[in-house]
Parts: sequence; C-alpha cells; structure tokens
Amino acid sequence: MSALQTLVVDDSASARNVLKRLLERKGAQVDQSESGIQALDYLKTKKPDIIFMDHTMPGMSGLEAIRAMRSNPDTATIPVVMYTSENDEAYKQEAMATGAVGVIPKPATWNKISEVLAGVAYQRPAQADQIASSIDQQLTSLRDHLTFTMEKHIQRVGDELQQNIDQRLRQVEQGQSGHSTYPAKGLATLIHSITDSKLHQLNLELRHHITAKFDVLAQDLTQTQVTLKQDILQEVDLRIRANNARRRQRRLLRIPQLLRDRWYLIPFWLAVALMGGVVALWIS
Repeated sequence: MSALQTLVVDDSASARNVLKRLLERKGAQVDQSESGIQALDYLKTKKPDIIFMDHTMPGMSGLEAIRAMRSNPDTATIPVVMYTSENDEAYKQEAMATGAVGVIPKPATWNKISEVLAGVAYQRPAQADQIASSIDQQLTSLRDHLTFTMEKHIQRVGDELQQNIDQRLRQVEQGQSGHSTYPAKGLATLIHSITDSKLHQLNLELRHHITAKFDVLAQDLTQTQVTLKQDILQEVDLRIRANNARRRQRRLLRIPQLLRDRWYLIPFWLAVALMGGVVALWIS
C-alpha cells in the first residue's frame, strides 16, 4: 500500500513542522504550503490524499480556500481537515458546512489525527461509488452521442450516394436510344433498393461494433471499481487494526505506572480479598 500523500497548509512554519513530524512518523509523505493561494497553485499539478488547512492566513482564509477547491471538479473530492486554534462548536459546524471533513485543534496529537483519518477512510468507499456512477452516466451519454452521430453520417453519405446515382442515371437517360433492353427507371429503382439495403446493413454493423466496444469498456471499469473498493476497505481495516493495537499497547504501558502511583492501595485490596475469603468460608 503506497504512503499517504498529505499537504499541510499553514502560514506558521513551526505549526507546519509539528504536524509534518507527526505525519512522517506514521509513514505519510508530507508537502507544505504557506497560504491558501499557494495551496491552490500546488493543486493544479498534484492531488494529495488529504489536506490539513489552517484557518487564519494572509490573503485567503482556510475556509475560502476550501470553497475554491469545492468549486473546481478536479479538487472537489479531496478531503480537507481544518488544523486551527479555532475549536468552538460554531466554528466546527461552519467548517463542516463549507466542506471540511474534520477539525483538529492546535497543538495536534496523533490520537486526534488518527480519529480524523479513520473517518476520512470510511468516506472513501462512498466517494468511489459516486465516481463510478458518474463514469457510467458519462459512458452512456457518450455512447448515445456516437450512435446518433454515426447514424446521421451514414444517412448523409446515403443521400449523397443516391443523388450521385440519380445524376448519373439522368445522364444515361439523356444519351440512351429509344429501344433500351433495360429501362433506366427500373435500373434506378433497383440501384436505390440495393443502396438502401447496404446502408441499413452498414448501420447495423456499426451499432453492433459500438455496443461491443462499450460493453468491454464497461466490464473493465466494473472490475476496476471492484478492485478499488477492495483496496479501500483493506486500507480502512489495516488502519483500524493499527489504531486498536496502539491503544491496547498504551493501556498495557499504563499498568506499571498505575501500580507505582497507587502502591499504597495494594494492602487495602489484599485485606478486602482476605476478608472476602473468610466470609465465604464462614458462610459455607
């Protein structure tokens, strides 16, 4: 599985470096931008998996940068997490309504980051379904457009061919003797009939060819969609397992510390256990 591609946008170099170190410790690849305007220029050539965006920056705020991203189809689906000192509930609601997927208050901790990343990972299968649905709609529209265009082209070619045949036949009629063994009018009808038959056959063959090509393309896209879903679900599962393992490890590491801090309670609990045993023997 490739490393998580991230972009940290903050006018504070120290804030960028703190978040950069946290992400790089977990194997993420981190790029940095000093402002929202610089981040939009960066997105013209690169598409990160997720963006961490400060709110207050010179020239353009973080929420204004998100609005600009959401108005561009090329960047509309990139998840953006606000990384800011603004942490009241009203700001969180405004950020989510603007298009952010989460808010991490400064200073950041890995627990807060991992919770947001887990939420983003759960949203990615839904985004994959939306992309696949959009592709299906575009393919259907493209197939209908091509079919209509080919039919119009075939009809135009057929009309031009018939006009050419009529012109040639009129020339033949003008130079033909009165005792023809095959009337020119009958010959024109026969040629028109053959032409219509051939054009109809050509139309059917083109329809069949276009339909076959699109069926193959649709099957390839369906397989790609299934593979993408499997990869995303595998990534979600791995991240959740890793997060749970880290939590269990932290709980185990706390046990010796708790014993050192509360050693004075050990005699009390031993006495309680002893009294419980005595009471149990007395009752029996």
